[in-house]
Amino acid sequence: MPGVIARELKQKRAFASREQEVMLGLQIVTTRMMEPWEKFLKSTSELTLHQYNVLRILRGSYPEGLPSGEIANRMIARDPDVTRLVDRLERRGLVTRARRHEDRRVVEVRITDKGQTLLRSLDDQVDRFPRNMLGHIGPKKLEQLRTLLEGVLSDLGTFP
Repeated sequence: MPGVIARELKQKRAFASREQEVMLGLQIVTTRMMEPWEKFLKSTSELTLHQYNVLRILRGSYPEGLPSGEIANRMIARDPDVTRLVDRLERRGLVTRARRHEDRRVVEVRITDKGQTLLRSLDDQVDRFPRNMLGHIGPKKLEQLRTLLEGVLSDLGTFP
């Protein structure tokens, strides 16, 4: 009898390995979990997940700004074109850019008051979202899952 992951994928054959099954399961869970959040951000604030992530990173460094490269390093889902993300946020007045005086090659990005206000308007939902998505599994299983994820993240394998 196939497990939940195989049923979700409508897979008839056995997985090539337990690792393959778990990786596919993580991808499914992540995608399904983030879909409602992505739709919420788009409909309420016209933000993508990446744009929201950039604003959160900049709020965390406020009042200091960050170079684009540092923003890219801190992103959860890496986006190779942080410049274009920042362009869109700047057009909306959510961030500003300025060259550093000590090194004119470095462009520093800062969140604006308008960007801060937008994030504050989302904070209640940001707090509710994880509870809505994961609260049903209970504190003990959440702790187990956190421990497992930390173990995977702290010693990821390499490829190729």
